[in-house]
Amino acid sequence: MASYYYLVASLPALRYDGVLPFSTEAFLVQCKTQVSPHHYQLLETALAGTPSTQHFLNSYQNFAQMVKKELTEQRSRKLGLNDPSYRNDADKEARISESVRQALASDDVLQAEMMLIALHWKFLDDLSALHVFDIEGLLAYALKLAILERKSLFTQEEGNAEFKRLFSNIQSQIENS
Repeated sequence: MASYYYLVASLPALRYDGVLPFSTEAFLVQCKTQVSPHHYQLLETALAGTPSTQHFLNSYQNFAQMVKKELTEQRSRKLGLNDPSYRNDADKEARISESVRQALASDDVLQAEMMLIALHWKFLDDLSALHVFDIEGLLAYALKLAILERKSLFTQEEGNAEFKRLFSNIQSQIENS
């Protein structure tokens, strides 16, 4: 089993409430020359969200799928939609159901999204607890980096800019009608 002591030791620590130290692309560039081609491909697969049979990655992807299915079921129930295709007949976990319920109960959409993101982060923490210098540790790092990258998009300035852009588009469509 390959160990990546130097690479992992050279990476800044990631914290859920911390800042994004660099992009996932920069991470891949750094890894390209320091990990085996097979492990590099796994890192690319993880960041692309491509299904994988690798145990660690498969565990995370199954978890993410369970969260997605639970969200679909609870949202449809909240909207009064009874179509069987919205029902979550797959595996369920109480912590996922409860976290999704709490997120959907929030009136603040951003807070709800942050609760779901924190759920993913916590799962990665638990999954990678005994993996630091191996490929599983690097996969967890890559996925956490992607989470921080997503969180960094939720800034007030960018939100206001997007709102103004959309509002301007609507105004011009109304004027052209």
